[in-house]
This record gives sequence, structure tokens and C-alpha cells, in this order.
Amino acid sequence: MSAQPFDAVFSQVADRLNGIDRRLDSLEQRSEIRFAQIDSRFGQLAAQMDQRFNWLTGIVVATWITTILTILFHR
Repeated sequence: MSAQPFDAVFSQVADRLNGIDRRLDSLEQRSEIRFAQIDSRFGQLAAQMDQRFNWLTGIVVATWITTILTILFHR
């Protein structure tokens, strides 16, 4: 029995495994890009929520102060 048929089989197995490895690497890169995009979007959303919360807090405080001043200086 010669070693050449086994070499051919091992070569085919190695080629297939290399192909699978390349596809997995590609999949990993695409998933990292997508997760980075999602992370960026969540960062933007959090910044928008912070800004709106600050505006809401400012409006509530201004309304409270206006109400207190109206009550105090009503006379």
C-alpha cells in the first residue's frame, strides 16, 4: 500500500478545513462589524435620552419655580 492515496485524502481534508476556517473568519469579521454598529447606535440613543432627560428636568424645575413665585407674589 502506498502513501500517495492518503496524501491526497489528507490534502483534500486540509483544503476543506482551510475553506471552513476562511468562512468562519469572514463570519466573525462581519459579526464584529455589526456589533460595533449596534453599539454605536445604542451609544447615540443613550446620548439622546440623556439630553431629553436634562431638558425635562429643566422644564420641571422651571415650572416648579414659576409656580412657587406665583403663589408667593400673588398679592
